[in-house]
Amino acid sequence: MKRRLIHILIAVLFVVAPFGTACAAGFQQHLVQKGETLSEIAQKYKVPLKSIIQANSLKSAHRIRTGRTLRIPGEALTFEDIWYKVQPGDTLFSIGHRHNIEWRDLQRINGISSPRSLQIGRMIRISERGPGFGKPLRVPLVVTSKYGYRPHPVTGRYQHHAGIDFRAAIGTRVYAAKAGRVIFAGRRGGYGKIVGIEHEGNFTTWYGHLSRIRVKVGQTVSQGRVIGLSGNTGISTGPHLHFEIRYKGRSEKPTKYITIP
Repeated sequence: MKRRLIHILIAVLFVVAPFGTACAAGFQQHLVQKGETLSEIAQKYKVPLKSIIQANSLKSAHRIRTGRTLRIPGEALTFEDIWYKVQPGDTLFSIGHRHNIEWRDLQRINGISSPRSLQIGRMIRISERGPGFGKPLRVPLVVTSKYGYRPHPVTGRYQHHAGIDFRAAIGTRVYAAKAGRVIFAGRRGGYGKIVGIEHEGNFTTWYGHLSRIRVKVGQTVSQGRVIGLSGNTGISTGPHLHFEIRYKGRSEKPTKYITIP
């Protein structure tokens, strides 16, 4: 009798359990309900449609059997799951349709003032679960040196500038552009005093020429936390903040990820 009651209890728990439950590391389970579509499931979990298709080896996004248990990716999104590079002819509507996200959400996530102001080559976030970058300064962003090749302001040599320089008086607070873990905090060559933060998705951000550092290696920081004060240390012609975004160790153009007026 006792064994029978246990079996009944297990069956009841299975029936009333939430449709989205934890399973293997990095995944959740979802039991497909009658009339439910794959697009609706993707929107519910805020996961790219193609990630669910790949995780379950589905041949079609239009046919899904009621009662099937799907694996819903919950961690370790790839770069392509999070970012999309704007191509000629793209609109927010076409990008949203392709990646199963409302165009108004794309506009909000990326801080786009006008849907018609899409710049070819710009990186658009197509998932709210990915690494969105905030601004490293709370003062108006004034660029004093852009990303790319330029004559070095001190040596005069034509070389690649791996980040972007913002005007910042000595002592201006510098903020973490994204939550992460501090991987460097100290002096490094021409950067002077610099902080490096590791983020999810193989991204790192770097903040150079600081006057003071307020974090330590190994420390976890939230987005918007003060990590130091701007300065003029290292090889520098005047007070400013040198800011870099790197993906898999390679520098990226910061304006792909943050909006500068």
